[in-house]
Amino acid sequence: MRSGLSLAARLSLASALLLPLFLGATGWFLERSHRLSLEAAQAERLELQLLNLLAQAEFDAALEMPVDLLEPRLAQPGSGFYALISDASGALLWSSRSALGLDLGTIQLAMPPLRPGGSASARINGLLRVSLQVLWETPSGADVPLRFTVLETTAPIEADLAQYRRSLLLWLGGSALALLACQLLILGWGLRPLRALAADIARLEAGETALLQRPYPREVQVLTRNLNTLLLGEQQRRERVRRTLGDLAHSLKTPLAVIRTADPHALDYPAMVAEQTDRMEEIVSYQLQRATGGSARLLQRVPVAPVLERLRDSLLKVYAGRGLDIQLLVEAGCMFRGDERDLMEMLGNLMDNACKYAQRRIRISAAGGDENPLDIIVEDDGPGVAPALCRAILQRGFRADSRGEGQGIGLSVTADIAASYQGGLTIDSAGQGGARVRLRFN
Repeated sequence: MRSGLSLAARLSLASALLLPLFLGATGWFLERSHRLSLEAAQAERLELQLLNLLAQAEFDAALEMPVDLLEPRLAQPGSGFYALISDASGALLWSSRSALGLDLGTIQLAMPPLRPGGSASARINGLLRVSLQVLWETPSGADVPLRFTVLETTAPIEADLAQYRRSLLLWLGGSALALLACQLLILGWGLRPLRALAADIARLEAGETALLQRPYPREVQVLTRNLNTLLLGEQQRRERVRRTLGDLAHSLKTPLAVIRTADPHALDYPAMVAEQTDRMEEIVSYQLQRATGGSARLLQRVPVAPVLERLRDSLLKVYAGRGLDIQLLVEAGCMFRGDERDLMEMLGNLMDNACKYAQRRIRISAAGGDENPLDIIVEDDGPGVAPALCRAILQRGFRADSRGEGQGIGLSVTADIAASYQGGLTIDSAGQGGARVRLRFN
């Protein structure tokens, strides 16, 4: 199976494609904003020059302009700053000395009609033109329409923009390279836990370690926790199989010894063999069920309440003659993460023990599950368990008394199954005076 691009390669490739796009758009907007600000500043200067020109003009019988204008550039041919005054028909009445050699005809033809008091601006042949239409009142009382026009070359603006564009390209390009370098460093640092996880899994495959014990980031803790759960479950399962095989061999010794030492010619030999054979089948079935009963916590989410209700109904039938009162106090949404058969096995052992030793009342409470620890408590009002025996009765084959049938392995089996789910079983005194057994799963 072909492997795709690594996470670092994907993120780096996406950044290498998107970062120039975003920075290029940013540069375009910055350059456009700078151009608009320069053009607005130039237009504002030209409007002031128009008012200055208007203040210096005189009109009696004809237009008169001073020889020395306030703006010295108007007296310098080719200075890049020009002024024109024309009449209503567009005929040129006056032009500044700086306009010598300028194609005034083209400029005049491109001028739009204006109403008195109106102004207009435009760009033509590398010049920014601003015009103002006025209605000049002469001393004789006549109104003469005049158009004042000033023009300025845009070459300084273009040079300024070219320099700004070069600086912008330099800084944005450097920023892009710096950002890509920083991102590579951040990716290397951010993906380091995943590389460590891959190395730890390789060590697991090589048998150098049994669990993932490194402190991983929160985002991968669910993965590592589930992997550790699977690994622990597998270890517990192998251990349970080994112990079950030992228990099976030990349990089969007695019926095999009985058959081996029996007299094959005795009249009851066939019945005795059948009886011991049935006993061995029961032992094998029981041990196989124990060997294959453990399941990983990832299998399913089992509601606790229905399991307790089924067990309560069954036990009330078994112990119908004792008039037991079994009370269930189960929190809403209480869940067990694992195999339902394991939950049935554990709760069945605990509730059966409570029914055996209770005088009348049994209370089972359950709370938690899913994200919170699951607590299941079984209490009875029986004689209880001596503190010195609370640990001993969890050992395989130990019995606190000799009443009734049994081999003293129920609590041990329950503790083993709970341990396979990283849980625990504890025994102490109940508030009712009897025993209290607590199952807790983290």
